[in-house]
Parts: sequence; structure tokens; C-alpha cells
Amino acid sequence: MDSKRKKIILSEIQFWKQNKMLPDQYCDYLLALYSGGDHEEELKSPKKKLTSETLSNSLFLAMILIMLVITYFTRISFSMQTLILAFFVIILFISFYYYRRRKQKPFIIYVTAAFLLLIFLIQLNDFFFEGSPNSLSILLLINSLIWLIGGIRSKVLFFMIAGGMSTAIVLFFILKKLPFALY
Repeated sequence: MDSKRKKIILSEIQFWKQNKMLPDQYCDYLLALYSGGDHEEELKSPKKKLTSETLSNSLFLAMILIMLVITYFTRISFSMQTLILAFFVIILFISFYYYRRRKQKPFIIYVTAAFLLLIFLIQLNDFFFEGSPNSLSILLLINSLIWLIGGIRSKVLFFMIAGGMSTAIVLFFILKKLPFALY
């Protein structure tokens, strides 16, 4: 086999390995087979780099964790919690337009916004309705419907499934509490 063709095959196998199109063992075997054992540097797995996408995803997930800590483990007033949440929402809007401009999928922004909305609705229930289970059920139903409608509108399967399932579960528990429910 000529060297040009061999290089193409080896680079294609390396591409498969990097993008997890085949298990690493298969790729290592194919690399050893086509290189005749002379291609040791290709057998070593490349070190993973910290990309900007990984960093931004980590920051979005950190927002959720920060809001959970602020909401449940600190004694910060409701107005201060709402102010911090508003700051995070502004960051999400800016990030959303940045992702859209670069033609990237803003899935992590959707997930972060959905969880921040859930945390905020639970905060609202605790502050305005003093933790009433009935109002919490209604707010969770609203949140589930928002997820479902948002998933259908933006064609995101995760939100369609999560919204549909959570709507069904919340409706089940609401109907179970009604006095005319059949057991």
C-alpha cells in the first residue's frame, strides 16, 4: 500500500478514535494493523483540552448550584435572592444571543434557565404562599407546562419528554388529592 493512502487511512482511524465513533480498543488495533506497529504516537490517547465550550457549560451548571446554595443553605432575603437570580437571567440572555450569533445550539442555556425557573417558582411558593403544598402543585404544573410548550416550540426532545412526564406526574398527584378521586 502506498504511503499517501496509508496516511489517509491512519488519519481516518485517528479521527474515529477521537470522536468515539469506535471503541478505543478497535481503533488501537486498526492503527497497529495499518501502521505495521510503527505508529506508536498514534496509539497514545491524546490529552483532553479544556475547551471554551466545557468552561461555559461548567459555568452554567455552577449557576444552578449557586442558586441552590443561596436558596436553601443561606439566610439571604427573598429580594436579594431574586436580585441574584435576575443577574443570572441577564447572563443567560446575553449567552443565548452569543450562542445564536455563532450558530451554536444553546441547549445548556435552556437547561440552566429551566432549572433556575424551577428554583424561582419554589422560592415564590415559600415566600408568598408560606410553603403551601397546593400552591406548590399548581406552580410545578405551570413549570412543567412551560417545559412542555418550550420543548415543542423549540423542538428540543429533552424538554418535550421531561415536560410531558412531569405534567402527567403533577396532574396525577393533584387529581389524587381531590375529594372525588377514585382509589
